[in-house]
Amino acid sequence: MAKLSAISILLIFFTISSTSLISSCYAQEKQLVIEEKTAPKLGKPIQTHLRFYLNENFTGPDPTTVKIAEAASINASTTLFSQTYTFDNVLTLDPDTPTDVIGRAQGFYSFSAKETLAVTILTTMIFDDKRFNGSSLIVSGRIDITAPEREIPVIGGSGVFRYATGYCKLVPYYINQKTFDNIILYNVYVTHY
Repeated sequence: MAKLSAISILLIFFTISSTSLISSCYAQEKQLVIEEKTAPKLGKPIQTHLRFYLNENFTGPDPTTVKIAEAASINASTTLFSQTYTFDNVLTLDPDTPTDVIGRAQGFYSFSAKETLAVTILTTMIFDDKRFNGSSLIVSGRIDITAPEREIPVIGGSGVFRYATGYCKLVPYYINQKTFDNIILYNVYVTHY
């Protein structure tokens, strides 16, 4: 009987211990902060000025920008409020040479203002030229389409542009008034490490 109660006590002890251990491990997996440590030193910041053209095409057999959504109330809107587009536009060094591709701009934008023609945009620019191959810049913000010169912030990047911040100045270079196909000059001023 004494052996049985000693074994019972040991079994109860191991059951409680293993349950506590499993609970402890499970609780650790659900923590928000896993580790905090001093951030690495980034070195000297580099400011790079990039200049290229974004080519947006709504027409033809292979459009680069397509409408993906709009509200039923769009008929009453003079500002295209609620129209949403996704795109995979070509970036080139020369506006007149579409084969001089240095990357692509992928993302979406939505006409987000009721009073004026303005879009809210999120774009990832992926570069495939030799120096920046595979690197990307992320830009996001509001663009007033009626402004002659537009500005949008750079909010991040990858590869060469890791920890990127900065801004893009956008100037319309060409627009087809019938199809709205357009070319926009981008001057990007980006600080990275």
